[in-house]
Amino acid sequence: MNETLKALFRYIKRENCDPTWQGIRDNVLGAVYHPEMRYVDVLKVLLTAYTQALMEPRFELPGRHNAAEDLLLAPITGHHAIDFMGPSSLESRYSVEQFYGAMIEKMMGDLRCCRIDWCRGEIWPEENASAPAAPAPAPALESR
Repeated sequence: MNETLKALFRYIKRENCDPTWQGIRDNVLGAVYHPEMRYVDVLKVLLTAYTQALMEPRFELPGRHNAAEDLLLAPITGHHAIDFMGPSSLESRYSVEQFYGAMIEKMMGDLRCCRIDWCRGEIWPEENASAPAAPAPAPALESR
């Protein structure tokens, strides 16, 4: 798991995080890459990390077997649709930021919902360092 995916998990798994591209850039990716990343750069980095998470079955990412379809349809259907009821007609117009923003929110929502118990120590290594040491095992009883 690369550092970007770890940083995204640390961010998205906490309460009250901003799942917009600006929030992700300002609070996560800016520190890893560049604080003034462009929209397309944030989208590319996030898509790469999301793809990495999809490839690891232990994350149990929601809808992982039809992720490409769900991601493509995110702006017009589901929880992350731009219009709650979907576009009113084929003439509905959306900005590029609205369209890809729905995809970004979909990816971040999926990352928020996936399992990380199996790699928690890798994402938050400071928890391992601050955990109390396990007690020493009791000496074995001798049999006579």
